[in-house]
Amino acid sequence: MTQKEYIQMVNEAKQRSFEYYVLSKPTISDATFDAMVDCIELAELEHPEWTLPDSPTQCVGSDLSGNGKRLVRHRTPMLSCQKAQTTEAVEKWIAATEKKLKKQDAGIYYELEWKLDGISCSLVYQDGTLISAATRGDGKQGSDLMEHVKMIPTVPITITEMGRVEVRGEIVCPKSQLSLMAENYADCRSAASGICGKNYVTADTTLLEFVVWQLEGDDIGTEACAIDIAEDLGFKTCGYKGCWTPNVIKRLGEFAIERDALDWPTDGVVVKINTKPLAERMGYTDHHPKGCIAYKFPPQKTTTTVRRIEITVGATGRRTPVCWFEPVTIGARTMEKASLGSEDTMEKLGVYEGCTVEVGLSNDVTPKVYRVI
Repeated sequence: MTQKEYIQMVNEAKQRSFEYYVLSKPTISDATFDAMVDCIELAELEHPEWTLPDSPTQCVGSDLSGNGKRLVRHRTPMLSCQKAQTTEAVEKWIAATEKKLKKQDAGIYYELEWKLDGISCSLVYQDGTLISAATRGDGKQGSDLMEHVKMIPTVPITITEMGRVEVRGEIVCPKSQLSLMAENYADCRSAASGICGKNYVTADTTLLEFVVWQLEGDDIGTEACAIDIAEDLGFKTCGYKGCWTPNVIKRLGEFAIERDALDWPTDGVVVKINTKPLAERMGYTDHHPKGCIAYKFPPQKTTTTVRRIEITVGATGRRTPVCWFEPVTIGARTMEKASLGSEDTMEKLGVYEGCTVEVGLSNDVTPKVYRVI
């Protein structure tokens, strides 16, 4: 990759990130975006002098300019999570982690929990009263969601804990609630993003849920303990599984089997060092803490036959081909159509009426045509 190509890729990643986080209208799949970031990261490893301050490897989320909401600054950065596309990558991270921490034999005790696909949100309580709610945003400051979260049934307005308590989690649309939405959203992630992105609160907000994945406190020594305390305070959590090093990959397999039965949209599992002081010793980058990693599930796929292709025309005149195929069921979801994104993409895939295609749910959420068989 040349430096010019690197700069072009960073600019494209910034645009795609803006479409995802601010406009809530992603134009590429998460897998494609992750692959783009991987290429950028590889170029920066080979040429550190190229690294731009606004590279996606140096930033969290997206710039929030243009979304019209009041901004709330996070007291501590709300960072992202490094990702692994394969179990081999998880094993490599574990090996590097335990080498740095000089752990042997049984290794380290890890806490594993679902990686939910929604809107990351921070709630702050002072002396038991909710005083602030904000999205992750760019990691340093996020959009004010106070009026929205007060309408979410699983957000306690008051808790019994005194002092300052910060609870971080995911605002998600349960799969069972998607069909009940007054507006027609393509998937659960789009529903959560679309509802929280509005400058006013709608009745659909009451169908969302807030699920905790982090609670900060001076006397909380482990990730598992934090989840237990959150449940005691009245929050909903997605639970966790704990294990020593040799069983981590086995646990990931168990999550993969169980994900179809989960009512929340998920695209993977977060593996955390359970002991917080031990995780702190790993340190941080500007983008993520080094004491945890997110394993992303490979997309579920099957084959079917294309029935027809329709071209839809949006308000701006943009033409979007939609592929209709024989209905298939993946997990608990039946689907019969998928957007092809653009006519260029349709031509590259070579999709035509009557052909056999491989389809699936990108990130367990969005119907996608992967290739022509």
